[in-house]
Amino acid sequence: MPSEPKLASAPAACKSLDDWNEPTHARRIYGNTWYVGTCGISVVLIATPNGHVLIDSAPQKASEAVRQNILSLGVKLSDIKTILITHEHHDHMGGLASMQAATGAKVLSRSNIVDVLKSGKNDRRDPQFDELSGFDPVANVHAFKDAGTIVIGDKKIQHLPMAGHAPGGSGWTWQECEKSVCKNLVFADSLGSISDATYRYSAPDSLANALRESSQRVAKTACDILITGHGTASDLMARLDGTKPLADTQACVNYAQTGMLRLEDRLKKEMIK
Repeated sequence: MPSEPKLASAPAACKSLDDWNEPTHARRIYGNTWYVGTCGISVVLIATPNGHVLIDSAPQKASEAVRQNILSLGVKLSDIKTILITHEHHDHMGGLASMQAATGAKVLSRSNIVDVLKSGKNDRRDPQFDELSGFDPVANVHAFKDAGTIVIGDKKIQHLPMAGHAPGGSGWTWQECEKSVCKNLVFADSLGSISDATYRYSAPDSLANALRESSQRVAKTACDILITGHGTASDLMARLDGTKPLADTQACVNYAQTGMLRLEDRLKKEMIK
């Protein structure tokens, strides 16, 4: 199981919380859940005696920094048996293929993006298709049932379908305890209605309704500690470093409301055009 990392040679404080590739040291989030990502992109390690779970991988350029963070916790890369993702964009999972190769883990995916992961190519279903970079094709991908539960030993990780920002959007929720105090952790996918110049969220076949449903689903989820793929969306680094409260039972509700407001604003602007 992981232990607190040695920080003697840790990088200095982040220069930019928007930098996807800038390294930062690993941090305990709560219980046996650890932050192993970069200054700008969240990657989470959930440790269990039956094998560890990794959620996301950050971009390919950050792969080595993420691997070093994992190793700094005193665990082996081969201890990671399962890899999950939030969505199929290169900033969050561009390093997935190299991480899978380094760990030998199986990658679990929503069935609607298995082919995307295996090919390394996004498609026109994605609102940002024209602006996305490809990624290395991923091996050993297995589909799971939407809204199902990933069970590893005594650990149960619940899937939250969160399409909208991307077709394969996924949130994840699980429980961690410290002594007798247990908290519900939620790694929520993005609720951003961001697109290239071609896509219209107001189109009949868009992901707008899916994004609304995703927001409602997150708002209803038991949520003590919110984790977001881009930490700036939830002040994650400040909360992990103790300058802001880590837990907030209204965090997921507020996050969902912000996403909905931005979508409605986006739709209004499209109608004006």
